[in-house]
Amino acid sequence: MHLTPIGKYMYLFCFFDLPTETKMDRKRYAAFRKKLLQSGFVMLQYSIYISQIRGIHQVRDRIERVKSFAPKNGEVRLMTVTDRQFEKMEIIVNYEYSKSDKSIEFGTQLIIEF
Repeated sequence: MHLTPIGKYMYLFCFFDLPTETKMDRKRYAAFRKKLLQSGFVMLQYSIYISQIRGIHQVRDRIERVKSFAPKNGEVRLMTVTDRQFEKMEIIVNYEYSKSDKSIEFGTQLIIEF
C-alpha cells in the first residue's frame, strides 16, 4: 500500500459488509471491490479500503462515484479524515505474521504509532 501522509491530503475510508451467500452475491462483491480499486482505493484490511485524496472537491467526487456503483444489498459506509487525524491512527497487531517471519512470535503485541 502506498499512501504518503504529507501535505493537505484527506483520506476516504470505505467500510463495507456485503452478502456472499449465493453465487450472484459473490459476483456483486467482486464487482464492487474491483470498481473500488479502479477508483483509486487500496485495501487497508478486509472490507476496509482507503483512498488518499487532495482537496474536498475530489472527496465529494469520489463519494458520488462510490454511490454510483454501490450494490443495492449490503452496507457501504464512507468516512473522511484529515491527514492529521490519519497520522494519529494506532495499529495494534496481535497475531503471527507468517511462518517465515520468526522475529515476531505468536501472541506478541506490536503497536505502531504514526
